[in-house]
Amino acid sequence: MVQRHHVPIALHQIVHFDDGAHRPPAPFCAVAPPAWRANAPLGFFALCPETAAARKCQMSPLSSCPRRRRYNGPMDRAIDQTVLLVLCTACALHGLPGENPAVLVGACLAAFSAAGLMEFFRAAPHKAATGIVFLAACCAWAPLGAFAPLGAYGAVVNHQRWLAPLWLVPLLLCWPRLNPAAFGALALLAALAAFMAWRSRTRTAEEQRLRTLRDNLQEEHLALAARARNLQERQDLEVHCAVLDERGRIAREIHDNVGHLLTRALLQTRALAVSRQEDAALSAAIAPLETTLDEALATVRASVHNLHQEAFDPRQALEEAVCDLPSLQGTLRYEVCHLPRPVALAAIAIVREGLSNAVNHGHASAASVALEEFPGFFRLRLENNGTARPTDTDGMGIASMRQRAEALGGSFSFAPREPHLAGSRIIATFPKQQEQP
Repeated sequence: MVQRHHVPIALHQIVHFDDGAHRPPAPFCAVAPPAWRANAPLGFFALCPETAAARKCQMSPLSSCPRRRRYNGPMDRAIDQTVLLVLCTACALHGLPGENPAVLVGACLAAFSAAGLMEFFRAAPHKAATGIVFLAACCAWAPLGAFAPLGAYGAVVNHQRWLAPLWLVPLLLCWPRLNPAAFGALALLAALAAFMAWRSRTRTAEEQRLRTLRDNLQEEHLALAARARNLQERQDLEVHCAVLDERGRIAREIHDNVGHLLTRALLQTRALAVSRQEDAALSAAIAPLETTLDEALATVRASVHNLHQEAFDPRQALEEAVCDLPSLQGTLRYEVCHLPRPVALAAIAIVREGLSNAVNHGHASAASVALEEFPGFFRLRLENNGTARPTDTDGMGIASMRQRAEALGGSFSFAPREPHLAGSRIIATFPKQQEQP
């Protein structure tokens, strides 16, 4: 049997993440309080949520640790593209002094539209087509070639490795019209755009990995929590059954040993009183002893009766009745908080008789028993997959089950199952007003 202290050890490996409606996935870091690290199982490092990261995070600068700034992929890409657009516009104004300002404004708007379309489209072919059109326009129109770093950024971000080196072509075509300072600035901007795109792509991939890891940990946490609840319920049930068995054993010991000794002592005392009736003094002395022994025997009988009542577990008795027949695969669904003893005894008798009839007469191989509690009554439902008997058949077994249900003010019904299902169904109800003995 699994001990109770094993469950916290398993749950210690799982971290609970907050799934807020407007909160990004809660990442983790390898920094934990000393108590967490001391209690961590061998071979596992302690994961700490945001509330537990009290010290400085030791993860890489690209980490999405809660102590670091949140990284929103689309918004940060828009910021990067805006910065590149402004810098490219400044380089175009400085490198093409004789160009009409309206032409430069048009080139800036065209580059802005192309960058927005590459971010708007979700499908990779659409992104690639937009990038190719933008590249061709930059090669054909010199003022637009000054915005080649913006196109290179989009190619790297969208994993278009084959397209990224081609953005050097519009820069080289703009070289004759640009002064050396502006061309050098654009070359540096192209390198900066590639680095910024690689940084954005790496952060996006890491956030996706962390999100997947969080989902997996959450699933494991829920599975372990359910397993812990099942183990706790199983342990409580085993302890309860052990207590009931011990009470039953004590009741049998008292009844078989102490009860018989007291009965023998009482009989001997009464025999002595009858044989010495002429001795008034002895009779007067024996009378209180006889009364005391009689009271002791009554007390022992009451105690044994109470222990026997407490040692009766309706659920355990029903489980034994369902599993009593080796040729029948039975299942029990017990959904009752408190079952009165008369109802429990009647339900157990009906289950035993119904399962016996299902095996002997219906040749059933599987059966299901369900005992449910409703606001005004208890319902016992028994189904099997055997051969259904005619409803007008009223043998001794069915009559006995009906009498047990009706004796407690309930009802009983026996009928075949639905046409597409084999077997028969027994339903017995017991009103709750019979709870008081």
